[in-house]
Amino acid sequence: MVSKMAPKTKPVDNSVNERRLRPIYDWLDNGNNKKALQEAEKVLKKQPNLQCAKVLKALAMVRLGKSEEAQIILKDVQLEEPCEDATLQAMAICYRETHRPELTCQIYEAAVKKDPLNEEFLSHLFMGYVRIGDYRKQQQTAMALFKVKPKNPYYFWAVMSILMQAYVSDDTVCLTITLPLAERMIKKFVEEKKIEAEAEVQLYLMVLERQRKYDEALEVLQGPLSEKLASGIIETKKEEYLKQMKRWDQMMDYTEELLRSNPDQWSYYVHYAETMFEISSQDVTVVDRVKTFLFSLLEQERIKSANNLRGPYLAMLYFWQQLQQRNFDASAVFGNFREFAQEYVEIMGDKPCAFQDLKPFISSLPADQVTEFLDCVNQSVGLDDPSRQSPKTVKQICRHLLQLQLTRFLGQHDLLGKEEKTLLSRELWDHYLRTKFLNAGLLTTDIRPNDGYALLAAHLLLDTWNNDPDVLDKCLLLLETSLANSPANYHLKLLVTRVYTLAGYGRAAFQRYETLDIKYIQLDSLGHLLCRPLLSMGLPYTASPLLSSTLRFYTTHARETSECLISAYKFGSFGKIPEFTQFCQRLDSSAHFASVTTERMLLDLLLDSSSHSKLVQTAGGMFADPDKDQPDWKTCVDNRDCGVFVSWDPPSKNLHDDIVKTTFNDEMKFARLRNRLVHALIATVALSPIWQIEVQETKNRTENLNNDQTAEHPKDKCILPGLLQELGILLTELKSESLMSHSQFSVQSPPPPRLYTYVENGSLEPILILMDIVSKGQCHPIGNDEIRQLDNALNRIVESAQSSVASEGFWRNYVRLERVYNAVETLCLCVLVVSTIHAIIKNNNALRKKKKKKGETDNDDSVNRVKQFSTLVSCVTSNMKKMEALIDEFGVQVCVSRMKLTESDIETAAHAITDEINKNLSQSPVSEVKNLMMEKLKLLETCNL
Repeated sequence: MVSKMAPKTKPVDNSVNERRLRPIYDWLDNGNNKKALQEAEKVLKKQPNLQCAKVLKALAMVRLGKSEEAQIILKDVQLEEPCEDATLQAMAICYRETHRPELTCQIYEAAVKKDPLNEEFLSHLFMGYVRIGDYRKQQQTAMALFKVKPKNPYYFWAVMSILMQAYVSDDTVCLTITLPLAERMIKKFVEEKKIEAEAEVQLYLMVLERQRKYDEALEVLQGPLSEKLASGIIETKKEEYLKQMKRWDQMMDYTEELLRSNPDQWSYYVHYAETMFEISSQDVTVVDRVKTFLFSLLEQERIKSANNLRGPYLAMLYFWQQLQQRNFDASAVFGNFREFAQEYVEIMGDKPCAFQDLKPFISSLPADQVTEFLDCVNQSVGLDDPSRQSPKTVKQICRHLLQLQLTRFLGQHDLLGKEEKTLLSRELWDHYLRTKFLNAGLLTTDIRPNDGYALLAAHLLLDTWNNDPDVLDKCLLLLETSLANSPANYHLKLLVTRVYTLAGYGRAAFQRYETLDIKYIQLDSLGHLLCRPLLSMGLPYTASPLLSSTLRFYTTHARETSECLISAYKFGSFGKIPEFTQFCQRLDSSAHFASVTTERMLLDLLLDSSSHSKLVQTAGGMFADPDKDQPDWKTCVDNRDCGVFVSWDPPSKNLHDDIVKTTFNDEMKFARLRNRLVHALIATVALSPIWQIEVQETKNRTENLNNDQTAEHPKDKCILPGLLQELGILLTELKSESLMSHSQFSVQSPPPPRLYTYVENGSLEPILILMDIVSKGQCHPIGNDEIRQLDNALNRIVESAQSSVASEGFWRNYVRLERVYNAVETLCLCVLVVSTIHAIIKNNNALRKKKKKKGETDNDDSVNRVKQFSTLVSCVTSNMKKMEALIDEFGVQVCVSRMKLTESDIETAAHAITDEINKNLSQSPVSEVKNLMMEKLKLLETCNL
């Protein structure tokens, strides 16, 4: 009877559904997710079973931060196996925004089962497999698509999927099964003359290259299929194939042919030189042939009246250098290096790129010719008295800057004393001021032609800095004045950021760093400049959002890269697919990613722990797994761009590869140590009685969303002893190693790894002592020896912060702040462990009181445990007080002084800039750590029994 009384649902026309859903789409497109949610709920009141409305409601909830509730709705709809295109696409968007692309495949798999001939569903399923990198299923789906709609793109999607399987399989399977299959499939289309597009021919070449069948690939380039290829691709590929087959005679002829048609293509010269040396081992006369050919190219340029190409001039320097390096008498064979260099300067010296062109080669200039060469360069500038006269045109500025840059690069500035360098810096600043009129009419986004004077002047000042605050004052004023006139010059921004860092003012450095507008891939390549250094300079609150934005890039890059892969398949850019895949893998293996992840977790524990319950909540919400939540440290890659700072220093003073390699290895050791530390801290907090309540609530909330497979929490098994053992082994290994000195670091080098002061100060030892007390179990009393060890360890780190660093080179102030932050962080982490011990003892006392019979007094063990804990708290509190007193006294002195300025308008501008610098430096560099200390002292005060 109930079923008969139930109202019958009438089918609703699709046009009615579209009309009702349109406002939801509009609100979502406009970003008003709250209105979209309200509109979806209105529609669902009228049509409770409308799947698309349910999914759009879930999408609005995802964007409102209600992901858990949205997942419940999506799971219910998924069980209904929808096959309406609008519903499926909306679900795919939800899964993409919640980083669960594998579920997109599941919903389209179900839809394809219901409608196996639907081209749209199969296409979406293929792209779903692209997102998760399932190449075998990509191949199967692409072939199913081709059977439904026999189009060339679908067929070659299958071939590309087979090729991608070859990239990830071992060589045996790759060369015997996978690649031959791909080749047969393409050959079938070649024989049937079904090849339609350039991308298909390129894919054929990729398959042949992977099998090292360069003969066959060369035949393709010389056959009818080459008509579908662009001429540039044919030239590049033919060169590559001839080189791989070691056909050096053909390579020589072909490279000369290419150079005649395009004498400014530098890669041709590199291949030409390589070919020459390969042939010269059998026939030395080839050197004369090359010389004759290169001089013929140079003569063609010499007879030109304008628009000369740089390639032929630089080629003479390059070949001279290569011959010299291979023990030829380059001067006798090829000619005079100085004359080649002088000719380049005469023709190209008025171009901004001149120094960068000469930089790789000019160090080969014989020492006895340096003075003569610099005299010729100086004459080309056209200034009779450079100390009093300044350039009158932009081209003359370029020539003058080139002369100054070459002088510095060839080591002449190293021969000057401190006073001479300061005087030269003053002269360069005068040139900067006197050439400002040439900047008139430029946009704010244009780099000023005279900015090079300011950069060179700043570098000269930094040469003279020996922990003299006046030098940094002048350098800051000079750079900030230049930036006011040239706000788009990133070289100035980078250098001023570094100078603020050297001065120890992280907040001012961060403000300048933000103006660089670093985003996307730069967060990985340039993040090392300030991400971790902000922590070393005692700015945890400032570092937190920067670490978060960096981490957000790493967690979302897979989604962005997958969209690039999908576009590559759609448009037939098959050559880009392996590149995008390798790019994604490189980001996933980034050392900076591993470091930022760990530091962000530690900051969360430090900053979000105003009470013990909040600490438990924060630690429990991380779902940390000590085994899964650490990368393979051996496969981590160094993505830092260490050459980002412009430099004209001689090669002997440039940043060397051994320093880059050493700093990377040391950063990795520190990241590994911190990774184990954060997991040990979470495992310690997991032993708190409050933890089980928090974990159970989280489990109940999430078990339905993850197919009842929740992350294993530390409470499920006691993992703390194992983690402490790992930490102990790592620490012992690090103490036995010899670490770099801070004095080895320069302005251009990466910041010194924090590992050095961290290990030297014994920052980890007090935390290990306290965590060991927790790991020994609830029945273990706190001994006097343990308290004495803790007090000694805490005293050592406080004393290291108190002692000033003697002579630490460029990074002296930075290192002083780092020692202070090490001490503060260690003390604060000790407080977190103490609060956990307090919770355990308090809970035990409560349980004991419940079991105690009426009239029974506390036993001696219980009283002693309380007394020892009070002593422990007093030990930590007294050291916290010492550190607090030190912070009040601590300060890095930077008082900006004015440079001597002559023009009144410049002087007025300097007043404003000086005021701005003073404003940036007004706050104490240790104000944030003081706030952190105050918060943890309040937490410590609550640890009373």
